[in-house]
Amino acid sequence: MQYDLNMYEPFYGSFVALPDLYSLQAKYDLIITSPGGTRVHETVGEPEAKFHLVPYETGKYRFCLRLNQDKTGSRYVLSREVLWDLHVGHADSHSNTNLKEHDTQSLWHYVHQVDAQLQQLRATQQYLYWRERRHRMTVESTNRRVLVYALVRNGVLVLVSIMQVVFIRRMFSKQLR
Repeated sequence: MQYDLNMYEPFYGSFVALPDLYSLQAKYDLIITSPGGTRVHETVGEPEAKFHLVPYETGKYRFCLRLNQDKTGSRYVLSREVLWDLHVGHADSHSNTNLKEHDTQSLWHYVHQVDAQLQQLRATQQYLYWRERRHRMTVESTNRRVLVYALVRNGVLVLVSIMQVVFIRRMFSKQLR
């Protein structure tokens, strides 16, 4: 993915990998490359990450999100759903020189600051929502597995107990004859 970004215009984002049917989580590498070819940010082998950067060059930044097979628990992760979120902040170019009153310029400056902070809060809230959902899915599947294993184990214990009673009765019934 490539995004056109301006110099000193902050951007922030996140990604969250959702687990598959068996709660296997894929782990990803994120590499952000500047227009000059230098790596600006790198995340290796994570199922979720947040980033916040200020670019020092104007141009197309390249975002490479790829599956890391070495860090993923299984090679056979069924679904590879990733939630990607990227927000570009506001530049300080929204002050209008045609306005005569200095108070309105500072007021608009504060309005744009609040808007940028609100967008960042929304992005963080969305990241935390999907992160919590992923953790909840993992916990629920683990609970299902524990329940099935407990039922199978108790069933085997009951079956072994019944078999012991039957075996002991047969053993004593043969000795009496």
